[in-house]
Amino acid sequence: MIGRTATAFALILALAACGDKETASGTITGEDGKKASYKVSEKDGQSTLTVKTEEGSAEITSGAGEAALPPGLALYPGATITSSTRISGETPEKGGSIFAFDTPDAPAKVVAFYKAAALKAGYTIEGEVKMGEMEMLTAKNPGKASFTLTASAEQGKTSASLLAGAGTN
Repeated sequence: MIGRTATAFALILALAACGDKETASGTITGEDGKKASYKVSEKDGQSTLTVKTEEGSAEITSGAGEAALPPGLALYPGATITSSTRISGETPEKGGSIFAFDTPDAPAKVVAFYKAAALKAGYTIEGEVKMGEMEMLTAKNPGKASFTLTASAEQGKTSASLLAGAGTN
């Protein structure tokens, strides 16, 4: 239910990020009849959505702040973070992150940086794809953390996104 409910709360989280500093809270009922309580708050440029169900709880934090990175990885040098979202569950396996950044460097250079960093941090490279101006890298470590990096050239810069599962720094 948390997965289905998270989509419904995306709009609430986006509205909270629009500068409304009031806290919203309530209860909704999913398609399956189960109830979830939620609380949305905004502070210092970060929006936080907390969802609680009878199956567990999750917290989604988005906005200003540090990059939500997989264990052992750092932000690409000189990158400008355009968005950062952390998803925390009751255990690290139920967490993840999504962050995006821009850089003037080519996609190949960004992918090479993360490939080298991943190998140094003990990840296994599971896949690499190159299609035109887009490159993708997927990796997993023995601790079950994993990530997918996508980097593509657009309008004279590289826009990259990193989706990570099972824990973040």
